[in-house]
Amino acid sequence: SGHAHPGSPYVFGLEDDVEFPDPMPVVGISRSAKGYCIIFVLETMKTYSEEDGLTEEAIVTKLRTCRYHHLFLHASLRHNTSGTFRWGEFGEGGLLWGECRGRPFEWFDGIPVTHLLCKVRELYGLDQEVSFRNVTVSSENRPRPLHLGTATQIGALPTEGIPSLLKVLFPSNCSGLPVLYVRDLLLNPPTFEIALAIQEICKLMSNVTCSIPEFTCVSAAKLVKLLESKEVNHIEFSRIKHVVDEILQMYRNSELCHILQLLFKPTWLATGLNIEFETLVSECEWISDKIGEVISLDGENDQKMSCSLVIPSDFFEAMESPWKGRVKRIHAVEAFAGVEKAAEDLSIAVKEDFLPIVKRVKATTAPLGGPKGEVLFVLVDEICRGTETAKGTCIAGSIIETLEEIGCLGIVSTHLHGIFSLPLNTPNAVYKAMGTEDIEGRPKPTWKLIDGICKESLAFETAQNEGIPEKMIKRAAELYLSLNGKDVSLEKIDAKVEDRSFDFKLKSGEVYDPSSKSAKSPVYSRTKTLNSMERLQMEVESAITDIYQEKLIELYKPMNIFESAGVTCITVAPREQPPPSTIGASSVYVLFRPDKKLYVGQTDDLEGRVRAHRAKEGNVAFLYVIVPGKSIACQLETLLINQLPCRGFQLTNVADGKHRNFGTS
Repeated sequence: SGHAHPGSPYVFGLEDDVEFPDPMPVVGISRSAKGYCIIFVLETMKTYSEEDGLTEEAIVTKLRTCRYHHLFLHASLRHNTSGTFRWGEFGEGGLLWGECRGRPFEWFDGIPVTHLLCKVRELYGLDQEVSFRNVTVSSENRPRPLHLGTATQIGALPTEGIPSLLKVLFPSNCSGLPVLYVRDLLLNPPTFEIALAIQEICKLMSNVTCSIPEFTCVSAAKLVKLLESKEVNHIEFSRIKHVVDEILQMYRNSELCHILQLLFKPTWLATGLNIEFETLVSECEWISDKIGEVISLDGENDQKMSCSLVIPSDFFEAMESPWKGRVKRIHAVEAFAGVEKAAEDLSIAVKEDFLPIVKRVKATTAPLGGPKGEVLFVLVDEICRGTETAKGTCIAGSIIETLEEIGCLGIVSTHLHGIFSLPLNTPNAVYKAMGTEDIEGRPKPTWKLIDGICKESLAFETAQNEGIPEKMIKRAAELYLSLNGKDVSLEKIDAKVEDRSFDFKLKSGEVYDPSSKSAKSPVYSRTKTLNSMERLQMEVESAITDIYQEKLIELYKPMNIFESAGVTCITVAPREQPPPSTIGASSVYVLFRPDKKLYVGQTDDLEGRVRAHRAKEGNVAFLYVIVPGKSIACQLETLLINQLPCRGFQLTNVADGKHRNFGTS
């Protein structure tokens, strides 16, 4: 009955991402007539870089911001301007000596770069013939690094009492390589030419209207180490493919191609590698094709989990999900066949040998002490609802006690919250409540049961969502307060009642045109055949355009604006994100689930909403349109929810269209 599965982690991928610490360089420090020199040697990449002519403060700053594997100090540091061999005792060198003497280090002499590389070969057990590539970036025309005091005072270096500048500049979800890169730019400003290129990139990115890549960040040193040791799994190969595919996406897009070319200069500054633009593109295409021939990509459904009528699906999920969907089936035909045969044998064994035993056990026992072989099951909705509340609550409690006493199973639902305060003798009763979640300041039921006692029916919020006038809700809250002596927070209720009317001003003859801030990005494909999801997206886009056109004309008609307003739908493909121009703008979006069902929503934070949906639904595609203000976004959202099903589309949130008092059906 064993369930066989392939066991090679290299071929089929490890169960999770490989925990791999970022490689750290070996650092060497020396001194010459030009000033101080620092050398970084990265054994993993077989590269080294050298920065010369630095001040003592610059060296100390670099040491404080660098995590290194080993520190070597050159004998030239022992000679300072006072002519003594007691380094740091007098004059220059005291600051560096104070920084280094608390750290483990070794002395070395000879030609700094040559002898430091020899030390690295000894340290890592490498042959002396192993060569290291020089990736030093010239410091000519480059501003001096920040002084230690300046870097500390502005928060570029972590210091107690001074907030981190990088935490202020970056959003909370940004970490890792981007933060380290910007910190290095702050501490070691680039040349004017590269700084100008970075500024131009930022300006262009802020005005981009098409969807943009996710900009996958991976450690090159980590990938090199895993490739050398043949420990790369499907996760790392997927990341490599994501990186090269994102480069190709930018290359093929007219808006992003120029940005990609400008990125070459700051990339060269960080890596020391300078290659031709066309060479990069052609190599990326080759890598993408090669990896795509081996690993299983999103959307391939030839590796479904095994299933059986007599075995829980969770079992197959636990056994097969760690390796299925990682490499293409054609590369492991025998392994897949073996697993399918084992699943079939297991299903037969359970059906013929195990289930008869379970049936015999059930036939001779009954839960909660009832007669053998007999189980009473009762469902009661709104128990004792049609009578006076206090007495009805007590009657309901008595009924529940009786049902438990006779060994009955069942589910009882009620709004009589007083029943939870009665001294009931129901040791086997389990309390459940309807879960709620806060969406944009409004409580909304999740339609899922959670453990616990429910004592809040959300009556005022429900009345508000159903369109009961604000004045009536306030009066009801006052009456409830006088009756129960509880603070129901009238101010909170007042704050939640939104003005659902829309109000935007246009000059006579002026038409709002969403296309002024967004434009559809060109679609590039190697084949002309559209898959089913692409066809669905085109059909939804056409339907949205028709519906929105009619609604916008209706909205503008009272203002004597009769020109047709433009509607531009923008697609955000999987592994893409909305452009920066959507920040702070109201938008209505459609999520395309893998099962071809749609979810319609509206937001003022499209990037955050996309990220939240993908955390639950996976790497799905979106379609969005920018609209003039929150009020119109709410109306158009309801309009779509109500009208898209009439055009043959399946929605997962159809019920949302019935709980809004704005929009039309």
